[in-house]
Amino acid sequence: MPPSTDPFYAGLGQALRVGTEVLAALIVGGGLGWVADTYLFNTSPWGMVVGLVLGGAAGVRNAYRAAQRWPS
Repeated sequence: MPPSTDPFYAGLGQALRVGTEVLAALIVGGGLGWVADTYLFNTSPWGMVVGLVLGGAAGVRNAYRAAQRWPS
């Protein structure tokens, strides 16, 4: 299927991609923090908090980089 030429659907697809990237980064960061708390350091809940913060920062960074590539 060829990409849509309608700007509404093109923008909707980009927004969905950015939202998915941020959510995935939060899930991975929180999951790694949980694993660190549960199995490695027993520092509950600080590993998950740090993981979520780092995951959120990575998600925002990815969203910013994706927005820089959008055509004007």
